[in-house]
Amino acid sequence: MSGYTVKATDLTKCFGGLMAVNKVSLTIESGQIYSIIGPNGAGKTTFFNLFTGIYTPDSGSITLDGKDVTGLSPDRIAALGVGRTFQNIRVFGAMTALENILIGMHGHIKTSYAAAILRTPHTVAQERLAEEHALELLSLVGLSHRAGEIAGGLAYGEQRRLEIARALALKPRLLLLDEPAAGMNPKETATLMEMVKRIRTEFGLTIILIEHDMEMVMNVSDSITVLEYGSVIASGLPAEIRKNPKVIEAYLGTGAASGENAAF
Repeated sequence: MSGYTVKATDLTKCFGGLMAVNKVSLTIESGQIYSIIGPNGAGKTTFFNLFTGIYTPDSGSITLDGKDVTGLSPDRIAALGVGRTFQNIRVFGAMTALENILIGMHGHIKTSYAAAILRTPHTVAQERLAEEHALELLSLVGLSHRAGEIAGGLAYGEQRRLEIARALALKPRLLLLDEPAAGMNPKETATLMEMVKRIRTEFGLTIILIEHDMEMVMNVSDSITVLEYGSVIASGLPAEIRKNPKVIEAYLGTGAASGENAAF
């Protein structure tokens, strides 16, 4: 199954007098890695929360392959094949790495309550297949050797990768990654970059990325949209965004774009 083609049209969200997202429109083609960047407070995470049903937009629309999903609840959005990670790590710290993945797969295990209690052969087979797939996902993110370890005891970068594996357990067609490289050292970030590319290739997903690490953004993105104060100030290819005077000014301040070598 291919990744979703995603479209936002005039998406708007206010909190009191604060315009968090202001008439944002963009189109993301199936299978793209598309980055949303901008200074702190630009509205990036609010944009993600609109996509995943945590917030309902004040106006505008969101479509997945042409299907209007505007304002659907988070569970209905997830059921359509939209997975995400969060800016702050949200693994189940008291559970093992394997159990974290299995929780993400619960919606795909088809068995009745009675069959689960009676441990019917069908239920046992479903659970075995789920565990095999969970181990495959842990291997994909380099954590197969940590399967039986308590998630809260994993290193920071490992917990980040575990969150991505858990999101993949939903079998998504659209994966939203909210600052996955936050707190990682350069070696961990380089590993993450290759992992994101591999996920896109192996699963055919559409990926939307929020990230402050510009090296990662420029290396993995097919296209980039830049937000400032909730509005789009630039969209385009990485090479175009890198040299865009409005983007440089938003990140580095007035006059920064006039320098000969001004770029990220």
